Amino acid sequence: MTRNGVTCAGAYSSTSGRRKRPDRNSPRIPLTLALLALAACWPEAAGLDPKFDRSTRMGIVLVPADATVGSVIYRLRASDEEFEYPLQFELVGDASSSTVQIETLPCTKFNSICQANVILTRRLEPGRYYDFQVSVKDTKGGMSVQSCSITATNFTTPHDIIFPHKAGIIMVPEDAKKGTELDYVLANKNPLFQKPVYLELWGSPLFGIRQKFISPETAEGTIFLLGQLDFEKQAMYHLTVLANDAYAEPGQDTRNIAGLEVVIIVEDVQDVPPVFTVAPPVTRLPAGLIPGDKVLQVHAEDGDKGVPREIRYGLVSEGNPFTSFFDINETSGEISLLRPLDDILALTHAGDPVLLTVIAEEVKVSRDEPPAMATTVQLAFFLPERSNSPPYFENDHYVARLDENAAPGTVLNFTDPYTPRVMDDDAGKNGVFSLTLLGNNGTFEISPNVAEGHANFVVRVRDSARLDYEAATYVHFQILAQELGPATNLSMLVNVTVYLADVNDNPPVFEQADYIVDLPENMTAGTRVVQVHATDVDTARLGGRVRYTQILGPHNTSLNLDPATGVVTVALNNHGFDREAMPEYHLYVEARDDDGIGNRAQVPLVIRLIDVNDETPAFEKPLYEFILAADLRNFTVPAFIRATDGDAEAPNNEVRYELIYGNYENKFFLHPITGELKLNGPLVPRTGGGGPGGQSVGGLRRRRQTGGSVASGGPPATGQKESDVFVLTARAFDLGVPVRYSTATIRVYPPESRTRTVTFIVPGSDPDRKKVQDTLADITGGRVIIQEVRPYRTGDGGIPTDLIGGGGGGGSGGGTERSVVIATILYDADSVVDIAKIQQRLSINGTVTNIISQEERSAILYKAENRVLFWLLIFLAILLALGILTLLLCCICPRCPLNATNR
Repeated sequence: MTRNGVTCAGAYSSTSGRRKRPDRNSPRIPLTLALLALAACWPEAAGLDPKFDRSTRMGIVLVPADATVGSVIYRLRASDEEFEYPLQFELVGDASSSTVQIETLPCTKFNSICQANVILTRRLEPGRYYDFQVSVKDTKGGMSVQSCSITATNFTTPHDIIFPHKAGIIMVPEDAKKGTELDYVLANKNPLFQKPVYLELWGSPLFGIRQKFISPETAEGTIFLLGQLDFEKQAMYHLTVLANDAYAEPGQDTRNIAGLEVVIIVEDVQDVPPVFTVAPPVTRLPAGLIPGDKVLQVHAEDGDKGVPREIRYGLVSEGNPFTSFFDINETSGEISLLRPLDDILALTHAGDPVLLTVIAEEVKVSRDEPPAMATTVQLAFFLPERSNSPPYFENDHYVARLDENAAPGTVLNFTDPYTPRVMDDDAGKNGVFSLTLLGNNGTFEISPNVAEGHANFVVRVRDSARLDYEAATYVHFQILAQELGPATNLSMLVNVTVYLADVNDNPPVFEQADYIVDLPENMTAGTRVVQVHATDVDTARLGGRVRYTQILGPHNTSLNLDPATGVVTVALNNHGFDREAMPEYHLYVEARDDDGIGNRAQVPLVIRLIDVNDETPAFEKPLYEFILAADLRNFTVPAFIRATDGDAEAPNNEVRYELIYGNYENKFFLHPITGELKLNGPLVPRTGGGGPGGQSVGGLRRRRQTGGSVASGGPPATGQKESDVFVLTARAFDLGVPVRYSTATIRVYPPESRTRTVTFIVPGSDPDRKKVQDTLADITGGRVIIQEVRPYRTGDGGIPTDLIGGGGGGGSGGGTERSVVIATILYDADSVVDIAKIQQRLSINGTVTNIISQEERSAILYKAENRVLFWLLIFLAILLALGILTLLLCCICPRCPLNATNR
C-alpha cells in the first residue's frame, strides 16, 4: 500500500489493518535497516481506515419477501477517527448484477458519522440468499470492506405495527402558510434496541418533519410546510418517511429502517390573475382601414390552471380619449375600428402612437368563490405616416451617475460627451413639441415640458423611492419628445440610464424576527444561550461590516455578547435569572454596521426558564397541636397541616405529606395530598394509664411532657404528670428531582375535662399571635392553643354589641378595629392565675396585647358613671313618691298626728 509517497512492505492492510507475517526463509534485516524502514513506514502506520459501525453490519439481514422494489431496506453507518470526511459507500464488484444499490447520504466534516441507504432494486425470492460486498472510502484513499448477506423470508411486513398512524394522501391549498402542520405519523421502535425510533422526511425541501416522543416505545412525527407552494409549478409531491430503528418482527425481519410513502397534493387557489397570451404591443394601422374592420385580436387565459375561469374583455376608458374610436368583443377579444382614421389623425401628432388599455377579467359564477381578478395590457397603434420630421436629441442615449436616496430636487448631471438638448427642424406649429418621461414611475421629472424649435432640458429627482442601490444598481427610463402641431404625431424616444452609487443607508437585518431559547434556571457561567446573526446589504467599504454591540433588558449584565460572532453566553453563576420570579425574560440584542458605529438594529431575545427543583417545602409553623374529641374518634377541630413550595411549576411545587416518626401501631393517618390528620380507628381507653380517671388513650406509651406548650412559649407547667400526648413527626416533600423536604412536629392531646374552647375579642386588625397567646395564658392560667384569628364582625362570638363598645358595621366600636381569637385552654391540676402579672401585661402601652385600650376604658367608665347616675335618679324619684304617698295617708288616717281633726 502507498500513502504519502511511501511504499512499505509488511505494513497494515488497508482492509484488515493486521500486520503481514514475515517469511521465515527471508534473510534477516540488520537493526539499522529495520529502524530506517520503520521510520519510512511511519506515516502509513499512523493512517487509520474508516470503520463500519458495529450496530449496522449486514452479516445476515432478514428481509420479508414483500419488500417493495426501490424501498430502503437498511441504513449503513461508518466513521473515521481522522475525520477524513466525507466518506463514500460503494458496492464492490459488479454493481449491475447486485440486488441492491448503495446511496451515500450527504456528510460533512462536522458530522460524527457518515451514512448510506441500501435500496432494493429487484424483488426477493423467499428462502434465497443474496450476497454482496460494500466498501467505504475516506478522502485519502483509506478503505474498509464488509461482506453482506440478505435472506428473504416468507414474513409479511407489519406496516400497521411499524406505523400505527399513516399519513396517506394529504391535500394542501397552495396558499398555505409556512409552518402549517399537514398531518402526522406514528412509528414504534424496535423492541430489541434501547435507542428510540428516529424519523426522517425525504423528497422535497418544501416539507419537514418535527418529532416528539409520546411514549418510550412510540415517536410522533408532524409533517409541516417549510416553503411556499405553487400549484402552477408543481401540483403533487411524493415524500418518503424513513423510520430508523423502527419495529421489526424478531426472527423474521432484521432491517434497521422502514419507509412510508406520503403523497402531497396541492389544491389550486384562485390567486393568479388572467395572463395575456396574445397581445401585440405595437400594431401599425394600414391606410385603408374603415369603421367595422378588425384591427387585431387579443387572447388571455386564467393563470390558475386547476379550475380556470372564463375570461371577459373590455377597454379601459378612464383618462384615454381614444377608447371611443375602438370596440372589443367581450368573449373573443377581437378589436375593431368604430370611427374613421381621419378623426383620430385630427387629435394626434405625426408619429405619435394611439394607446389603448385592454382589460381581461375572470368570471365569478358562485357566491362562495374568491373575488374575480383582472389584468390589463397596453396596446400601441401607429397611424399611417405623414410628411413631417420628428424632433431629435443631441445624443442617441444619455448616462448619468447619482447617489442612492438622493433628495428630491437633485439635478441629474449629464457630463461630456452628453449634451441635454432636443431640437425640431420643422417650422411653425409643427416645430412645437412636448417632453415627457416614460418608464419612470414618478422617480424623475423633466423641464421644460413644452418647447419650440430647440430646448436644453433638465431632469430632477421627484421621488427617491426607487433610488435604492440594493434593489437595483441603475435606473432606466426614456424621454419622449412629441410634436404638438396639428395633424402630426411625430415623436422621438431616447434612453436614459442613471447609475446609482452605494451609500450606507441600510441598517443590519437579523436572520430571525426573534430568538427564543429555553434554559434551566440553574444555568452556570459559560452556558451558551444563543447565537444571533445579522447581515447588511450595504457593501463592506460603506459600512456593511456588522458588529454586535450590546444586550438590553433585565439582567443584561449577567450575559456576555461576542461582538464578532454574536454568541450570547452566561457571564455569572449568580446571574439572577429565577423561574419563580419570572417565567421568561425579554431582552434585545443590538447590532450596528460600520464596525459597530453605524446604523443599528435590534432583535428580541426571549429566554424562557425551565423550572428546577430548588425550593424546599416550608410548613406554616414548626409545631401543630390538636385535641382528641371525647369519643376518641376524631379531633375537636379539623386537623390540617400545611406546607408550601416556592417552585414555579409542577411537579416541583407539588407537595405531599407523610408521617415518619411517632405513629406507632399505625393509629393515625395523614392524607398525603390535603395534609389532614385523621384516626385510622377509634382509640380505646385502657385502665392503668396516667390520664384522667386512671385511663390511658389507646393503650400506647406516650412521651413525657414536662414543660409548657412549644407553641405557646410559656413556662413549663409545674407538677405536670405524665400525660397521654402523642408526638408525631410529619414530613412534607415535593415531587421534583431531587426530592426536597422539611419536617414539623404534631402534638395530639387527649380529651380532658379541664379543656375549654373560648372565643376572645381583642383589639387590632392583625394581632401578634405570640403576644396574644401569652396574654391569654396569663389571664386564664392555662396553656393556650390558638385555633383561628379573624376580623371581628357585629355579633361575633355571641357577645352583645353594647359590651364591646357599640355597634357599627364590622364590629368596630368607636372606630377601633377588633379581631376574634378562638383558642383552646388546657388547664392542669395546678393552674394558677397571677393578677399582678395580668395587670403588668395590660399596663403595657402600644402593643397588641392591650386587651382594653385607653379609649375603651374611658368609654366603659363613662357608661358606668351614666348608669350610676341613672339609678340614683330612679332611687330619688322612688323616695319622693314614697314621701308624697305617706303624707296623703297621714291626712286621711284619723290616728295620724298630722291629721287636722286631731289638733
